[in-house]
Amino acid sequence: MSYLIIATDHDSKEDLRESIREEHRTHLKSAGKTLLGSGALLSDDGNKIIGGFSILDTDDKQKALEFANEDPYSKAGIRKETQVIRWRRRWVDGEFLGDINF
Repeated sequence: MSYLIIATDHDSKEDLRESIREEHRTHLKSAGKTLLGSGALLSDDGNKIIGGFSILDTDDKQKALEFANEDPYSKAGIRKETQVIRWRRRWVDGEFLGDINF
């Protein structure tokens, strides 16, 4: 199993976000192959970053929480809200991975 980390940002933090973007990317790289995916959440018109998401391949919720909280964006106060939610892969690259029993 994995965890989906969904973060929404405070408004008017664009300059701060840009100033620490490389630190944020370094943090993402530090997860290695346990980071299954990550990207920005965008406004409906696609012109503004409103948050971000990451999928971390771990069974340990504490590790997922630490990963979210150690993100430079979180530490700098850019994040308004962060959710860490258990997530199960069922489809990858258009392929169904099969039924998984609980």
